[in-house]
Amino acid sequence: MSKEITTRISPESIEIANAYLEKGDITAVSEALKVPRDVVSDYLNKREVKKYIDSVYLDTGYRNRGKLAEVMDTLIDRKLEEAEETEMYSNKDLADLLQMAHKMRMDEIKAQTELEKANASSIKTQNNVMINSEVPFGQGNYGALMEKLLKSE
Repeated sequence: MSKEITTRISPESIEIANAYLEKGDITAVSEALKVPRDVVSDYLNKREVKKYIDSVYLDTGYRNRGKLAEVMDTLIDRKLEEAEETEMYSNKDLADLLQMAHKMRMDEIKAQTELEKANASSIKTQNNVMINSEVPFGQGNYGALMEKLLKSE
């Protein structure tokens, strides 16, 4: 089973979220989709829409964790090649790159942990029903029967 949590999102929300990702501005989205600005803002403030936008934003371009790791690996490889070719290098340059890569990985792990905690502690829907009845045995035929049975002692 996958640990991935899926989010259900309406087609209208997807349309507005994608337009926002493309345009980057609420007013531009409002004009492009011919939807009032406050409606666009309401859709963008929904939890599932925010989550969708964040996931798209983080999974594309250089913000993508895979892409970031790939770029850092390339930089480190180039620095090692340069060091081998010139035999002149400073340990500080390489250490700085490795430290940066490590910090990025630690930040990613911290963010994932916080997200898992937030998902685990999210409040589930609970409906409580309270029945206030002055009749001790309930109403209707059942209540009358129970009252006769228990009072006849």
